[in-house]
Amino acid sequence: MKRGSVATLMEGELLGFEIWKNGKKLAVAGLRDSGAVSLMLTWVGKGAGASARATTQSEIDGLDLRVGGIDRSDPAGDQSIEWIEDTGLRLGDEIQVRLVASTDIDAPIRREPTKSLMAGESGHRFAPCPLCGGVRLHDPDGAAHKG
Repeated sequence: MKRGSVATLMEGELLGFEIWKNGKKLAVAGLRDSGAVSLMLTWVGKGAGASARATTQSEIDGLDLRVGGIDRSDPAGDQSIEWIEDTGLRLGDEIQVRLVASTDIDAPIRREPTKSLMAGESGHRFAPCPLCGGVRLHDPDGAAHKG
């Protein structure tokens, strides 16, 4: 069957993000309905020579892999979700992401209501952005956030 056809969608396949570390599958992240999935590999070096020091450490301080996002499918409110929080990264580690169509999406390891900062009569509210972590204005219609 041709991928993307109506029959394929009815079979329950979802867009999934397979995350691998050193040949071991860590998770298949994905959402059934609306929301956002983010994959972030972040290093924060502190002080002079931080990059050189990082090459001498067994686990690199300030380096982490996070896979999470926002699930907007709950009528009670958005949920902040996370599948992977890995701070044990080392030189030589290989991180791979493979896009898949799957019926087998892993449940997040963490799920909690987003911390909305303010809501007005219009339904607009400020909440953490799942992509950048900054506080952004979200409208009730799900339009793109404003910086």
